[in-house]
Amino acid sequence: MSFEFETLLDQIGDGVPDAAQYQRMSSLILDIPEARALGRMDPFLPDYKAAAMALYLSLRGRAEQGYRAARDEAPATKLPASLWTGLVPWSFQDARVAAEHLFAWGHILSHLNVPAGGSVLEYGPGSGQLLLTLSRMGYRACGVDIDASALAGIAAQATHLGLPVKTEQAEFGAGFAGERFDCILFYEAFHHAFDFDELLLALHARLRPGGRLVLCGEPVVPAPSEGIPYAWGPRLDALSVFCMRRFGWMELGFTHPFFMRIAEVTGWTATFHPYPNCGRAHLYVLEAGGRPGRDALHAEQVAALRRELVAVRAELDAAHASTSWQATRPLRATKAVLDRVRLTRDRRR
Repeated sequence: MSFEFETLLDQIGDGVPDAAQYQRMSSLILDIPEARALGRMDPFLPDYKAAAMALYLSLRGRAEQGYRAARDEAPATKLPASLWTGLVPWSFQDARVAAEHLFAWGHILSHLNVPAGGSVLEYGPGSGQLLLTLSRMGYRACGVDIDASALAGIAAQATHLGLPVKTEQAEFGAGFAGERFDCILFYEAFHHAFDFDELLLALHARLRPGGRLVLCGEPVVPAPSEGIPYAWGPRLDALSVFCMRRFGWMELGFTHPFFMRIAEVTGWTATFHPYPNCGRAHLYVLEAGGRPGRDALHAEQVAALRRELVAVRAELDAAHASTSWQATRPLRATKAVLDRVRLTRDRRR
């Protein structure tokens, strides 16, 4: 961890970052040596997911506790004194930060494709600003969050405004007794799902025919970068690591090619809609299509194992053909003879 990061942590103390600290930690990338191995692995390998979890636990600390979404994604926070100025993004008191959210919300609304009076389910609504907006437009607005305090804040705002917003406390993919919706929405929330492949498979059953899945504000980068130096995994910017440490949140990032591929193999046709000069407003629309999800995902995982086997064989062949390998051949032959002698002696005993 960098000295600057530790200094920022001291400045923040038990509080939360202000706008300036938020912006600085978003751009400060931490050098994490353990992350380098993940970048050399195939992202569909079963071992990759285990390595990604191990990296998260290392960044978060308290590795012996493991990770449970019901516990780690639900911080015990209190509602602010004012619901109208104390919730994100207004609490930053920074016009540029608020503008980014407004751009993103407008971009989401332009891609909902929900008829008047239709239904929208938002997973991870947080402070509920977008969910309340949807309700004001006459949509059946439903929200699912694991954080009870966030849901209490949404309920208090909805009551004050006289809006029929419905919420339930549950994990991603669950809630509302299996009801189907015209649109399912994630805004700065999908990256908290560690089992995102299983989630994408499950969400097919939550949409009405012709419905769409909209994801916006997700940390998806064009190619591996300093902050996300692999196809997917825990983000290495200081703000993400702060959130892992302080709250226990899962803070994943993805590359665009991997995200498009995982959407395809889980049965979705994905379309990317960038927003000029505001990465927070970049948006993906996923619609059902392509091959059956679970079979395709399994096929991709099998292919990953085969690619790994080919790579291992290539490394072994290269080592066998190397000068050092040939030079040590007499020693290896002697060791083999001694091993056989030892085995024979043990059997006689």
